[in-house]
Amino acid sequence: MILAIESSSSVCSVSLQTESGRIIDRWIDGRAEHSKKLVLFIAELLEEAAGSIEQGLSKLQKVIISNGPGSYTGLRIAGSALRGVLFNRKVDVWAASTLAGIACSVFKAQEEWPSSVILDPACIRSDYAGIQVAGSVIHAVIDARGGFSYYQPFSLEQSGLMALADPRRVANSIIISALRSNEQSFLVGSGWANFTESKPVQEEMEKRTQFFHARNLLTLLHFPSKIGLTSVFIDKLEPYYLGNNQVNNSPITTLKG
Repeated sequence: MILAIESSSSVCSVSLQTESGRIIDRWIDGRAEHSKKLVLFIAELLEEAAGSIEQGLSKLQKVIISNGPGSYTGLRIAGSALRGVLFNRKVDVWAASTLAGIACSVFKAQEEWPSSVILDPACIRSDYAGIQVAGSVIHAVIDARGGFSYYQPFSLEQSGLMALADPRRVANSIIISALRSNEQSFLVGSGWANFTESKPVQEEMEKRTQFFHARNLLTLLHFPSKIGLTSVFIDKLEPYYLGNNQVNNSPITTLKG
């Protein structure tokens, strides 16, 4: 079984892929919910999947956890909770870029991914039905306030995602320029109002379930490209932060092969 945890925003989301491939979830949005709900959600899912928490833990093979950038409190709570859950247990742990996880929100959550061609059009969510694999850019953003955002662009490839630049904290004006440079651009994440008047705040809030969902991390883990993923020892897990000293306002250039 594979456990996924997303806690980088006000959202607390936990998903579990069972041995049969079925995915079960718990999700809530609200301040201070992580400390109250995260461990409870994990316990509920393990019990639902295996009959008891202990049985569920014995069948747990992998854990993937959203590791930032994002909320300092949410990331710390999730890291501490996971250390407690996995104490004295040998389970593979993967730390996932929150921005890469958000980028995966354009894909459907699937119990089985095709082994040969990952990005079949059938894998794309219906609300992104017009998306083209070749040349499309997914702009993943998280509002960092003060006119800045945590940002990373990705392209769609047959192996999943390709990072077009490193994650960084940049001025919103730089991201707006990047959005305008490619007609096949898709904005996902938080803070839409900072970039376009055509995407009202209400629509963004309605999609928070989609953007900040642990199912996206399961999708990311299934991609052969393994973009945004790092295998870690649980006692070495540290949240990834992008602070003021990492602000970069230069034009965004893509990474070379």
